[in-house]
Amino acid sequence: MLLCVLAIWPPLVGAAPAEEVQGECYRFVFNSSDFSESEVEAFAREAEPLCRQLKETLGVDRREPIPVYLRPGQGVSSTIPHRNQAMDLFYMRPIHGVPAPIVHETTHILVDSPHVVLREGLATVMEERIGSLKAHPTYGFTLEDWTGAIRCAGRQVSLRYLETQDWREGPWEANLIAYTTSGSFVKFLIERYGLNSVVRAMQWNWKGRKPTMDRVCELVFNESLESVEKEWLDRVERIGLTSDSLGLCQALREGKVQEFVRGRLR
Repeated sequence: MLLCVLAIWPPLVGAAPAEEVQGECYRFVFNSSDFSESEVEAFAREAEPLCRQLKETLGVDRREPIPVYLRPGQGVSSTIPHRNQAMDLFYMRPIHGVPAPIVHETTHILVDSPHVVLREGLATVMEERIGSLKAHPTYGFTLEDWTGAIRCAGRQVSLRYLETQDWREGPWEANLIAYTTSGSFVKFLIERYGLNSVVRAMQWNWKGRKPTMDRVCELVFNESLESVEKEWLDRVERIGLTSDSLGLCQALREGKVQEFVRGRLR
């Protein structure tokens, strides 16, 4: 059941009174000057089952609806401004074939971690599994397509590098490489150790210490990072290049990823 109400909501003050469409999982907050009530309700009907499936998959029982502030046009969807208790969401109306990454951002709210590789990696895997492959950062390609292309183009980066850099606001192409590499690694961890173990690693109480992949692997998976990373890279090597990896590889080499992705999303 969806409920629409009129509300004055601080983040949206400045244009028109905000309206809300509330369901079981989400509370969509929007300006009527940006979106019509009917299209928000239609989006909510699509999003609610995804949220329920995500909560069941992650084993999370959250009963309070998640506030979602719908933003018009293009932008960076994020939970960070709301301390992972709500999200700003762009692309509710898909732009150039790219839909809103609502499953990605919801994952951050349901299961979060101070470790950037685990945090973004799990959200990327869940978006691929439950959400839309066309959303950021995969843009219509699988994680296997991306990792094969990245290795083919000689653009791979180490996990140690990824955990020491805040690459989320970096250049677009480098951003995609970091996100999909993190997603590929976490996907491997899920297959190797199980989703419950990965969620446990993300929820580990570090008692004020900065988590590193070294500590995660040793404390949660009882293996060294070098051993786990080698197994992951061996798996990537065994999968090899998919048919889509070849085109992505060439685009990465030529610096034309954006054009290549747009062609895929048409």
